[in-house]
Amino acid sequence: MPKQISRREFNELLGIGAVALGFGGGKAIASENGDVSWSSEDPHLSGNYLPVEREIDVDNLQVISGRIPKDLSGAYMRNGPNPLFKPIYYAYPMDGDGMIHAVYFDNGKVRYRNRFVRTSGFVTEQRAGRAIYGSLTHPVPIDPALIGPGGDPGPIKNGAFISVLRHGGHLLALDEASTCYELTMDLDTIGEWKAGTDKPINLGAHNRRHPKTGTLFTLAYSLRQPTVEFHQIDASGNVAKTFSVALAAPTMIHDFILTENHIVLLACPAIFDLQAARSGKPLLQWQPNLGTRIGLIALDGSSTEWLDADPFFVFHFGNGFERGGHIFLDYVRHDRLNLGYATANQKVPTLHRMNIDLSSRKIADAEIANMVVEFPRVNDALNALPTRFVYLPTLTSTLQLPHPPSATFNTMMKVNTETGDIVRHDFGNRVAGEATFIPRRVNSAEDDGYLAIFAFDPVNRSSDLVLLDAAHIDTETVAVIRMPQRVPQGLHGNWIPKA
Repeated sequence: MPKQISRREFNELLGIGAVALGFGGGKAIASENGDVSWSSEDPHLSGNYLPVEREIDVDNLQVISGRIPKDLSGAYMRNGPNPLFKPIYYAYPMDGDGMIHAVYFDNGKVRYRNRFVRTSGFVTEQRAGRAIYGSLTHPVPIDPALIGPGGDPGPIKNGAFISVLRHGGHLLALDEASTCYELTMDLDTIGEWKAGTDKPINLGAHNRRHPKTGTLFTLAYSLRQPTVEFHQIDASGNVAKTFSVALAAPTMIHDFILTENHIVLLACPAIFDLQAARSGKPLLQWQPNLGTRIGLIALDGSSTEWLDADPFFVFHFGNGFERGGHIFLDYVRHDRLNLGYATANQKVPTLHRMNIDLSSRKIADAEIANMVVEFPRVNDALNALPTRFVYLPTLTSTLQLPHPPSATFNTMMKVNTETGDIVRHDFGNRVAGEATFIPRRVNSAEDDGYLAIFAFDPVNRSSDLVLLDAAHIDTETVAVIRMPQRVPQGLHGNWIPKA
């Protein structure tokens, strides 16, 4: 098993000494609407990206249109970067403090609760009264005196802010290739999750469950070693197997694909360069000369075959599956890695389907929808099985915000990846986030269910949870539920059915 770099070793590799730096804002004080008191010119820390500080519990939420389906029983939970203190450096979407917004459904009634994920880094900064950690792209030195017992030594904070899922009865808040934190269903932080082992394990932001065995396959990359590590976590929540796969260089891999018989790993040329970081350049470098390598990995890790492709980058896959001797991947393709801002002449990310012929090992790739998109989702019950429909947001002219930052959307699309047909639900002058599919019943049709989407009104600065009929997203909303406070733009969520 490859050695994972410790945070202390990472400090030493970067040549960082134990010096306190007086960056960052002071203690954040929640305003009357829950916002943090500080402000920022960073577009991903302002508008509806501005974090909230207030944690609240509200019963009997107002349904402003439609009605709550009586068959909904469980919770829609969504995580996202929500820094409590003004960051020293910030690279969206790679930094922040986790905050989970949960909407609980029970017999037609709805309640809301939000909580910070109390990671060791969060507690350390709370104790210091300000931000002390840098960014994944710009680490900073930290005075050990600020850390204290049980604190996160840094230089990069594990914020557990990217996603939230439940597996084997454990509710988990996930970071990027680091330890994850277990929570109660009421969002109280229990601590780092060990998955039946004697120490916390590293998980990636995106992990995929095998449709037949129920095993959760997880991925974590290394900042130092040219390897990725996979865990297979059985249906009861215990690690059953661990193996590693060698890469050409230390590589950032945010998501991967699981099919019935393969792990498909796309190693795009987003490389961790410690030498560059020592000289003051960003740690994460785009090196297109390396190209993109596509790994076909046996489920047990016993073999890996690499296929070569031109350089491009993937944050998120919708789904992948095998059919007729081919592997199909539905994903959002970026022409390069770009954290936060587009560069001149850069193409917008669009939805693609890749076709890998398992006999000839030839790769075909086609754009499905020629419009800016991200955050693709499918019916999770069909993960690794054939799917037609991908749900993902895009941006239209009905959003009247001037110069919205990247990852701002206002229209939800249902794309048929077999035919290219697209159905839309345009929210107008409201900002919409990722959609999460909620099945209406077990083993029903692929699109028999609801889509849960947080939507923000920039005029009155209010947030709603919108439920759409997944089979007919272009019709009237099933329900619009008014949130008791603004819900900032976040990242990923999931439906947690009532146990």
